[in-house]
This record gives sequence, structure tokens and C-alpha cells, in this order.
Amino acid sequence: MRERADVSIEAAGMREDRGCRRAERDDFGKRLTQASNAARNARLNAQLDGQVDGHVMSRRVDPQLSKAFAHAWAGLWLTTGPCQHFYRKEFDLAHERDARLAHNTQQVDAMLAPTHDVRNGVSSAADASIARIGDDISSWLDTVAATGRRGWHFRAARDAMSLVGNLSLLAVIAACLYRERDADDEASQGTARGMTTANTPFGVPWADWSLLAFEGAKGVLTQSLGSSTLIRHHAVDELLKRMDAGCRLLEACVLLPARPQTSWRGTLSHLTRARDVATLFTFANSAVPPARLGLWVPSWFSRPSPTTGEYRGILRVAGLMLDSCRAVTSLLGTWARNEAFTLDARTLTQRWAALSRRLADVAPDDIATVISRATRVTQLARHCDTPLLAKIASHPTLRECLLAAARDLSASQITVACSEFDLPCHASCVDGLSYLSLSPAENPWGQRWTGDAWESGGATPARAAYRLLLLYQHWSAALLERVVGASSSQSDGEAVVKVRGDDASSHADATHVEMESTWL
Repeated sequence: MRERADVSIEAAGMREDRGCRRAERDDFGKRLTQASNAARNARLNAQLDGQVDGHVMSRRVDPQLSKAFAHAWAGLWLTTGPCQHFYRKEFDLAHERDARLAHNTQQVDAMLAPTHDVRNGVSSAADASIARIGDDISSWLDTVAATGRRGWHFRAARDAMSLVGNLSLLAVIAACLYRERDADDEASQGTARGMTTANTPFGVPWADWSLLAFEGAKGVLTQSLGSSTLIRHHAVDELLKRMDAGCRLLEACVLLPARPQTSWRGTLSHLTRARDVATLFTFANSAVPPARLGLWVPSWFSRPSPTTGEYRGILRVAGLMLDSCRAVTSLLGTWARNEAFTLDARTLTQRWAALSRRLADVAPDDIATVISRATRVTQLARHCDTPLLAKIASHPTLRECLLAAARDLSASQITVACSEFDLPCHASCVDGLSYLSLSPAENPWGQRWTGDAWESGGATPARAAYRLLLLYQHWSAALLERVVGASSSQSDGEAVVKVRGDDASSHADATHVEMESTWL
């Protein structure tokens, strides 16, 4: 990373080089547009003349061109995990817990190291049609969306259980308060004693302790369901973000216009912010149990104070209401996020289909140029994390500068180009892997990479405490997920076996994931 590379993007001559690239891009874009229009007109004329029976026939995509784009897509997919920061462990856990997601990773990995057919001595990936690659990508994205839905099922069970438990406790307390208020003659005494009654609504020790135990068990169980959602949704979110940024770069390789975001997708983006509101309720509610315990401990050693008991009752009701609000906003935000996952996966499938049609219209003289640009996408994916890759994809001038580079892109070249356009680019090293990131890399304990070592910052204590909570959720969820996995392992295993049977002819030597190896 620190060695000076032979940079083909010189800062001093950026204007002249940029002008030359713009002229080349204009000629390249005109040729692509003319070829695309000519191919579309030929297909329309063939349909009107009845030569094509209701189906649009497209030209065969050059094998090397389809291979370059397939390798770029596979490289984007496989580099999602290594460029993770704080949640890298959760990303890996999602693949260990979900057999279908791990099986997809193995299939994508097989594309970068294709097997060879002994009979004809050619690579299977080189002869793979763009339609076959599109079908594979569509099935992978469907699996990713299904993983998100499975995470949504865990979150729905968690929040529904929490909401039902909270409402049940509030109903019990409200009934006791109403009974106490009717039984009391003086309103002031009824108010003070009623709030104290919230701590012991039944007035029977074993019943009150049972209610407290139920409240604690509900908290432990809902916490254990949080990890099951987090790992899956984080993995799906990171994969779809990276594939979206990569797809924009691949579309720029053939100058395909970007698709505008639909209004429904924008609405879902706004609804997902309800999860942030749920986080605020979580932080507020996290202070209630320690405060209740702090008010309760003195009563173990001395006579309990009515005022202290009243405050404890108020805190108990406030905690139940805050947790209920958290459950409702969490359900809304997580549902919107899961719907966005499904929509993004479907949109990526459609964009790949449009990209495939565009590749079929590339003229033979432009194939080498398009392959070179696709290779630059693979190199960008190798060196950049997802936020930096998304920034590059959304910056038209920088994106074109990197895609049109005359030589292979190295980390130093990317850093020079990003600095020329005032885009922050930080060198990071995690587990021996060097890559570039938009922000300094963060390890699982909240420390930031400064270039030589990991250093703690102001947010490190909070991140470390959150990491301890994630570890607790992970180990508490292990037993529950084993129970759920045991019931679904048969259907998952059948799905994996079915995929193996379908791909037996073309992926005979590929490695596959066994169901038993994906559970901790």
C-alpha cells in the first residue's frame, strides 16, 4: 500500500487527460448508442415482418465479454465480507447460520476459479451464456431476499412477543389500579398507593415474584431473538448495497443510463427511519431497570418508603410503555427495510437483464474497450470498501476517470484519483488484508485504524459496550436458532440438494456447503 506505484493518473495533467478521455468517451458512447439503436430497430422490424414469432431474438454476447462482466459481479459479491468494519463478525455469522446464503457464496467463488471440461479443454465460464449467468444472479438475489425475510420473521416474533407481554402487564397493573381506586375512600391516598401497587399488583408474594420473573424471561427471550435478525439483515443490506454500487459501475462501462429511484422505494427509505426512533426508545428504556433496582435495594435493609415505592411503580409503567413504543416502531421500520430488500433484489435482476441486452449490442470493435472497463470495476472492488465504492459510482467524473484508466488500477492510483476530486480515502488493514475505505476502519471493539495501529476514540467505550451486548445476544440466540434450524434443516437441505442436481452437469467439480457445517 505504501510503495509508490507507477500511477497512470497524473495529478498535474488531469485536465488534459480528462479532456482526452471525454472525447474518447463521446466517440465510444456514440458508437454504443448507434449499435444499440440499430439492433433494436432490426428486432422491431423482424417482429413486424413476422420473422420472429412473438419473441425478440438478440445477438449472442461475446464469451469473453460475458466472462469479464460475470467476473466483475462475482468479485463484487465476494469482496463484501472482507471489507466489513465493525459488523464483520455478524456478516460471517449470517453465512454460518444460513445454508442457502453460504451455498451462494460457494457458487460465486466457483465463477472466479472455474473448472475445466476435460472433453473440450475450455473453461466452463468462458462458454457460459449471458442468459445462464443472468439466471444464476437472479437465483442468488432471490436467496438474499429470502434471507432478509427469514430475519424479518425473527424480528416480528421478537417484537410481537415483547408487545403482547408489555400490554398484558399494563392491563394487569391497570386492573389493579382501578380496583384499588374504587376500594379507597381518599383520592390522594389512592393515587400514592396505586402507583406503589404497580410494583406488587396482586398483593401475594409468589404471584408478584412470578410476574417479575415473567418480565425478566420476556426480556431475555426477546434479546436472544435480536441477534438472529441483526446478522441476516446486516449481511443482506451490505450485499445489496455493494451490488447496487457495482451495478452502477458496470452500467457505466457501457454508458447505460442510470435508473431513477421509484417513489415507493423512497417511501420505504423514509419508513425505515422508524428503526432509529426505536433505538431512541431502547436507549431511554435501558435506563429504567437500573433506576428501579437502585430504588429497590434500600428497601432490603430498611423500612420501604412510600415515595420510593411510588417512583418505582411509575418507572415500571414508563418502562413498559417505552418498550411497547419500541416494539411498534421496530416492527414498522424492519418491515419497511425487508420490503426494500425485496424491491432492491428485484430491481438488480432487472438491471442485469438490461445490461445483458446492452452487451449484446456492443460492436466487435468496442469489445476490448468494454472488457477493459469491466476489469477496472473488478479492480475497484478488490481495493475499495462499500461506502467508498458507492461514492465513486455516484461521482460521474471520478468514475469515468477510473474506468478509462490506461493501466491496471492499484490502491495508490485510486487514492491519487480520489484526492484529486476531494474524496476522502483511507488506507486500512484488517486481518492482514489491505483496502481503501471512505472512513478509517473500525474493528469489532470500536477502535479506529490510524495507519499504523488501532487507536481508541471517544466513541470506543460505547461501541465496546455494544459489542458485549452483541456477544450476549449471539450466545443466547445459539440455542434458540438450533431449535429453529432443526425444524427447517430438512427443507433447506432439500433445496440445496435440488440446486446441486440442477447444476450437476455444469458445476460437476464445484464445492458445496453441507447443511450441518453451517450451524455453530
